[in-house]
Amino acid sequence: MACVQPITPPVTTEKELSGWKLVERFAAVLDKHGGPPKPGGRERHGLRRLGRGKYLGLFLLGLFNPVLESARAACAASRLDKTQKVLGLDGPVSLSSFSDAQHVFAPEILEPVLSALLAESAARQTSSLKIGRLTPELIHVFDSTVWKVVTRMGWAEWRTQHGVQRAVRLHLKLRLSDLQPAEVEIGPGKVCERAAMRRMFKPGEFYLGDRNYGAEFAVFDELDASDCGFVLRMSNTIKWTVMEEYPLTDEAKAKGVILDALVLLGHRGGGGERRIVVKRTAAMTEDLVLVVSETPAELSDLEALELYRWRWQIEMFFRWLKCLVPCRHWLAESEDGVKLQIYLCLIKGLLLSLHLGTRPNKRMMELLHFHQMGWVGDDELAVLLAKEEETRRRREQQRAAAKKS
Repeated sequence: MACVQPITPPVTTEKELSGWKLVERFAAVLDKHGGPPKPGGRERHGLRRLGRGKYLGLFLLGLFNPVLESARAACAASRLDKTQKVLGLDGPVSLSSFSDAQHVFAPEILEPVLSALLAESAARQTSSLKIGRLTPELIHVFDSTVWKVVTRMGWAEWRTQHGVQRAVRLHLKLRLSDLQPAEVEIGPGKVCERAAMRRMFKPGEFYLGDRNYGAEFAVFDELDASDCGFVLRMSNTIKWTVMEEYPLTDEAKAKGVILDALVLLGHRGGGGERRIVVKRTAAMTEDLVLVVSETPAELSDLEALELYRWRWQIEMFFRWLKCLVPCRHWLAESEDGVKLQIYLCLIKGLLLSLHLGTRPNKRMMELLHFHQMGWVGDDELAVLLAKEEETRRRREQQRAAAKKS
């Protein structure tokens, strides 16, 4: 009987890895803005060799490179001379040290890093969107997305309709000016979206949200108390009593608006007086009902509908985050470890956007990978990226023109 030889896994080389410059930039921002780790026994006795910057840098390198599919692969990459030089390692990182670090470095140390990169991104924003009194820096979109996780991650409670399911939820407040996350909150899948939104209110801001955020009348009062404007979708099953109906223009009627009115929300008016704008959808199956904080003089019915259309930008952001900056495999399974990975995914996306001057799409990411493989030179990469960005802008202009027509 022939002896079966064990399969030796391929060894990752320096040429197969990318993102070195961005990892170095992350390290510089972390040193300047990152919070301190929580002290433990090993820190007090000087026994810990894997510091904050080394651990998070190696973690980020794993996210930049699809070839590093696990914590074990990231630790194997720490044996490379370039990895040790860029991250300042004095030797390979053991799997036990890498795994233990998720319990030492709290995710909160990355919040100031994310804030610093967001401030840099905001300084570069070039959006010309302006609707009524509203400018892009005032307008934010709320939504959340989930990543399913393995059942053994018991802290990530989600639902039990079809057996026990675990998930991690990212609550996001997206800034419309540069389509970057203004604030994030990460937790178990069962955490209520409205509860997370309440913790992100900032006076003077204007919010867009789907029907999950407009499902509770108390939210409208809390937004008023926080001096926040809003256009939120509401279920079309909610009852209301019309107090005053505002006149509709021919253009509004042509675009499907069937009602713009001041109403008493609720069967007995328990939701208070609110302005609603109702649009009949093309399929005639369900009306779009928006609760609007502004008066018709401040924000017309068509402007409210246009604002709500911008809510879809957050869906595109989630799609981009999951497809182009994916959490392919959880490099840590504790709550803090998973939060660290999602924070680092957001930071990776920001670093790429700042490096390229725009949020990279799938074609741009392919060009970057070809460049790393040596198939595209530096000068050719710059030309091809510029062409891809011009193509994307032209398509966006065509879509905008098609909507107006």
